[in-house]
Amino acid sequence: MEEKGDENPMNQILPHQKNSVKKILKVINFSALFVIFSFSSASFANDFDEGLEAIHGTDYEKALKILVPLASKGHAPSQYNLGVMYEWGNGVPKDYFKAMKWYRLSAEGSHKDAQNNLGAMYSKGEGAEQSFIDALKWFLISAENGSEAGRKNIDIVEKRMSQEQITQARKLAREWAKKHRENGL
Repeated sequence: MEEKGDENPMNQILPHQKNSVKKILKVINFSALFVIFSFSSASFANDFDEGLEAIHGTDYEKALKILVPLASKGHAPSQYNLGVMYEWGNGVPKDYFKAMKWYRLSAEGSHKDAQNNLGAMYSKGEGAEQSFIDALKWFLISAENGSEAGRKNIDIVEKRMSQEQITQARKLAREWAKKHRENGL
């Protein structure tokens, strides 16, 4: 007669083997999640490429149908492209507030071009009150992420700022970078 609990396969493993089995099961679970994530990333990439093709072909209605759901799920390149569409009025009414919204979301997702464009909008006062401090903050972050445009814009905007404003913007950029490094973003 079986004792209660013997139907559990873990009970048939020697005690010193249980930790090894648990580690193996964790690896299997992680591997399964990795495979699932990889397929969803590939799907994002395929959909995004189709959305970009629609933009380049000026089929903005199709682009919106593809990009809005991706952007709503946090896909930074889709968010950036929606920002561009709203900033320039490509297939949508020109709307600086919506452009800022999409650029900000994309910039928080570490998209260097969105960070640069967000800085440019702050420097011009489009979609938000003009703020050279916020502009420089985003140009610095963008440049740190490899944007050549961000590097050039730093020099341009710093000429319009006091040393105190520059110091403040640099502090904000460092704080943003530190926060995003800590959060693994």
